[in-house]
This record gives sequence, structure tokens and C-alpha cells, in this order.
Amino acid sequence: MKNAVVMTAVAGLAAAASAQSVQLNFSADASEINVGDTVNWTVSAAFTGLSATGYFGGFVGSFLASDAGLGDAGNFSNLMAGEGVPATAAGADVNDINVFNSALLGTDDQSIGDFYTFSVTATAEGILEYSAVGVATLFNSDFIFDPAIEFSQFEVVSDRVSIVPAPGAAALLGLGGLVATRRRR
Repeated sequence: MKNAVVMTAVAGLAAAASAQSVQLNFSADASEINVGDTVNWTVSAAFTGLSATGYFGGFVGSFLASDAGLGDAGNFSNLMAGEGVPATAAGADVNDINVFNSALLGTDDQSIGDFYTFSVTATAEGILEYSAVGVATLFNSDFIFDPAIEFSQFEVVSDRVSIVPAPGAAALLGLGGLVATRRRR
């Protein structure tokens, strides 16, 4: 009988753990920009399955652009309490992100949603959106020795930004076509 109670308790803990989830959301301040313009991105975390004092503990990893060649990322801003090392850019990708909150540091803010911002200056035409790879961390309570719950698989929702030619470039193309047509006559 004792074994059955232990098995039920373990199964209950596994079921509770599987009910927890993390979602990262990438929101852009524009849906269409010209080549040469800058779009600002805000990254937020949503989570389920935690106690009332549970909180988002942080993220370690990279934000990957749909095409890193579409722009240059910069202006990184950590909205959480701690940062391990500054992030780096590889085109529109944002790498080496290491941001965190911790009850041990007294920064266990349950209200944190937005946790990171950055900008991308467009260098080519295309559709820019983001995914993420790495580890997102949750804490079930604000107890300072509460163990971290790590997620290496999580849902990502991203806005899509269309990058179109700058208006001057379109005018030059039209003017070039007009000159070419005139020469043929």
C-alpha cells in the first residue's frame, strides 16, 4: 500500500510539472518598414501552471531572425534584474542572451512580462520575424531555495515585419525604366 501512495504522489508531481508552460512573444512597433529604417522589438514571457508567487526566472540563449541577413540588431536592453554577459549581434540575430531574476537576489517580481528589447535596422527586403533557442526558467514560488524549472522547448509567437524598398529606390528604378524606354525609341 505504501508503494501505491508513493507512485501516486510521483505521478501527481509529474502531472503538475507537465501542466507548466512558457511562451515567448516577440512584438514589433511596426508591421512594415523601408530598407534603412529601424524596427523596435519587445520580448515578453507568458507562463502557466505556477503558484501565486511563481515568476519568470529568465532566459539564456538566442533570438533567431527568420533571415539574419535582413538587418543589423542593436540597442539591447535587459528589463530584468540581472544580466550575465552583454548580448551580441550576428546580423539580425541576437545571441549570448543571459538575463535573470531571482528570489535569492530579491528580484522575484511576479509582474514581469516584458523582459528584453532590441532594435533591427533593415538592410535588405524580406519578412522579418523571430524564434528563440535556449532555456527559459520559471520558479514556482518566491521561496529563495525553490528549484528552477527549466524549459528548452517552449512556444514562440512573433509579429511579422515586411521590409520593402526605400521610396527613393523605387523612384530610381522607375526613372531608369523610363530612360531605357526612351533610348529604344
